[in-house]
Amino acid sequence: MIEIFSYILGFLTLILVITAIHEAGHFYVARFFNVKILDFSIGMGRSIKNYIGKDGTSYNLRLFPIGGYVKMLGEDVMEKNSKDIDDSFASKKYYQKVLILFAGPFANFLLAVFLFTILNLIGSTVLSSQVGYVLPESAASKANIIEGDLIIEIDDKNISSRADAQMALSRRLGESGEIKFKLNSNGSTKETKIDVEDWLIGEEPKDLLSNLGIGIPVSSEIGTILENSPANKAGLISGDKVLEIEAQEISSWGQIKDVVDKSLGMPLKIKILRDNEEIFFQVTPTFSDSRWVLGITSANKYSESSYVYKSYSPLNAFTNALEKTYSTIVDSFIFLYKMIGGYVSPKNLGGPVMIGQVAGESLIYGGFYSFLLLMSFVSIGLGVINLVPIPILDGGQICLLTLERLKGSPISPRTLDFVYRVGLSMVIFLMIFVFINDLSRLSVL
Repeated sequence: MIEIFSYILGFLTLILVITAIHEAGHFYVARFFNVKILDFSIGMGRSIKNYIGKDGTSYNLRLFPIGGYVKMLGEDVMEKNSKDIDDSFASKKYYQKVLILFAGPFANFLLAVFLFTILNLIGSTVLSSQVGYVLPESAASKANIIEGDLIIEIDDKNISSRADAQMALSRRLGESGEIKFKLNSNGSTKETKIDVEDWLIGEEPKDLLSNLGIGIPVSSEIGTILENSPANKAGLISGDKVLEIEAQEISSWGQIKDVVDKSLGMPLKIKILRDNEEIFFQVTPTFSDSRWVLGITSANKYSESSYVYKSYSPLNAFTNALEKTYSTIVDSFIFLYKMIGGYVSPKNLGGPVMIGQVAGESLIYGGFYSFLLLMSFVSIGLGVINLVPIPILDGGQICLLTLERLKGSPISPRTLDFVYRVGLSMVIFLMIFVFINDLSRLSVL
C-alpha cells in the first residue's frame, strides 16, 4: 500500500512540476510578445481550482493530472478576424509565433540544466565504469576485456561511470560495425573493439554492458551455502567475506569463480573475514555442471571499488549540466529515429504507469537525489516529444507555420482541421501504445 501511494505521489509531483514549467514557457514568452492569455491550465478535464488574474487570465488546476495547456487569443485557426486583433496569437510575426511554441520545450530543457547543476553541486556516489566479472566466450571476453579494467572511452566518448557507458552504448543500438573501447588495465591504456551486427535490433535490452558480457563488480561476500557442499562441510557460513585463496588476494566474486574453476579439484586454502576476524579454511572443490565449485553463492553486494564519488565546482557543475542536457536531447532524437526506422523496439517506450513506478521507487530507494535526476530526464523527454512534427504538438505547429511561410499564404482551415484530427489520432494511439507497454512490464497482460 505504501509503495502504491509512493508511485502515485511521485508521478503526480513529477508530472505537475514538469507540465507547469512547460506551460510557463509558452505563457511568459507569449506575454512578452503581448499575446493575451485566456486560459493557463495544468491537467485536463473539469477545473477543480480556478483563479482569475488581474490580467483576465483564467488559471486552472484540472481533474486529470496529465498534460496542460495555454490557450491564447487567436490561436484557434477557425477564429475569424483574429489577425486583426493586436494582442492575438494570429496577429504576431512568424518568428514570434515560433518562439512562443518553442518556449515550452525550451523551458523543459532549462529545467533539466537547472536540476543537473544542483545535482552536480550536491555530488553523488555512482557506479564506476570498472569491469566486473566477464562472461567466458562473451563479446567482451573475445575483445580481451578483463575483470578490473576501467572503461575510459567508448567510441571516443569520455566515460566516468557505468551510466555513461550505458548511454554511449545506447547510441549503437540496431547498428552494425565496431564499438571502440579504451580502457585502463592495471595502470596502462589499452584499446580494443567489439564487432556488432544489427545489435539488439528490435529487442528491449535492460543492461547493454551485461549484453556484451560485462558485469558489475560484486564483492566477495558469501550469500548462501549449499547443504552438504564442500564449503558447508568446511565450516564456511553466510556473510563470510573471502579475502584470499591460496595466498592470492580476492576482491570480487568473479575472481573466486576463476580461481576455483582453475583449481582442478585440488584443496584450496581460503582466508575469510568473519566478525572482523580473519580465519583460514581448507576447502576441496567438487565438479558440478562442467566446472569446479565450492557450493556457495554471492551475496550480490557491489564491491567498494565499484563506486566513485562525483562532484563539481559551480562553473563545472553548470557546464557539465549543459553538456549532459544537450547530449540527452540528441540521444533522444536518435532513439526516436531508430525506433521509427525499426532499429530499436518501440517496447522501450514508457508511459505514465512506468513513470509513476520509477518515480515512486526513486523516492523510496534512491531518495530525493534520484527523484530529481529522474525529473531531469523526464523533463528532457517531454521537451523532445513536443518537438516531434506531429500536428497539435509544438513541433507540428512550428512545421505548419513554416509551410505557410514558404508558400506565402495561410493553409486552408479545412486542411488544418484535417491535419489536427490526424495529429490527435496519432497522439491518442501513442498514449494507448505506451500504456499497454507499461502494463506488459508489470506482467498484467
